[in-house]
Amino acid sequence: MERPTQIGDIMRSAGLVDIHKNQGFTYIGVLIIMAVMMMVLGAASQVWHTVMQREKEQELLFIGHQFRAAIGNYFRQSGGRFPSSLEVLLESSDLGANKIRFIRKLYIDPMTGDSKWGLVTGIDEKIIGVYSLSDEKPYKITGFIDADADLENAEKYSDWKFIYKTNVRRQAGGVVNGILRPLPRSR
Repeated sequence: MERPTQIGDIMRSAGLVDIHKNQGFTYIGVLIIMAVMMMVLGAASQVWHTVMQREKEQELLFIGHQFRAAIGNYFRQSGGRFPSSLEVLLESSDLGANKIRFIRKLYIDPMTGDSKWGLVTGIDEKIIGVYSLSDEKPYKITGFIDADADLENAEKYSDWKFIYKTNVRRQAGGVVNGILRPLPRSR
């Protein structure tokens, strides 16, 4: 009787060869499952990024409206002057004995995460509006309220300028000077 001389012969005679053949298929199956999971996670992260960007856009619109309203209130309270800095809107003492607060706080730009804003200035270098310093392309390009009609088809967020317009005109929907106001009730 011959003795097995190779390891393969020993494994075959013991019935171990079939087990090792199946292990390669399991490894390939795990690799395929991992690849599918990575593709799903990649798609989910893209959706998450889009959702977060749209939320930041909504926040930028809210903050822009707050700054526009504060600049407009300052303009009316100061007798037709615009603020020299955003800090003046926090607590203005140059309008008399009483300190007037036109805005609750100096907001952080949601697009850049920085407290620095782009400033739109008039002829006298006073602030008439603000804008984000972000060069990212906005998702929202249409469907703005009348006060934000200038924001339509902007190429980047820094093109979204929230400017207080001094020419008084009442538009449909209760917009006065670019600021959304409720319309008075008619009886």
